[in-house]
Amino acid sequence: MAKTYIDWTTCKAVSWQFGEFFNMSFNIEKLKQYANEKWYINMTMSKRKEPGQYGDTHYFVLNEWSPEGGSANNNQAQNNSNYSSNDSDISVEDIPF
Repeated sequence: MAKTYIDWTTCKAVSWQFGEFFNMSFNIEKLKQYANEKWYINMTMSKRKEPGQYGDTHYFVLNEWSPEGGSANNNQAQNNSNYSSNDSDISVEDIPF
């Protein structure tokens, strides 16, 4: 699958005494085109090989992953049903904290 680079975004890593932070800017009006049916924009931030013209250290690509046919939800439900059958074996007294 080809990467869809998200324009109208900037991200600069900034080191400070408490660690590294990211200054990000987004043009909301321009980003509307990337919104999904629930009005979310799923993106992945990646580090650039070299800083950009304006000092950008990272870039964003559109994250278009979605579970196929809901199989991820079905697997989760099956895993939960396996644990629920053993719930009667554990009581509050068994928890160490």
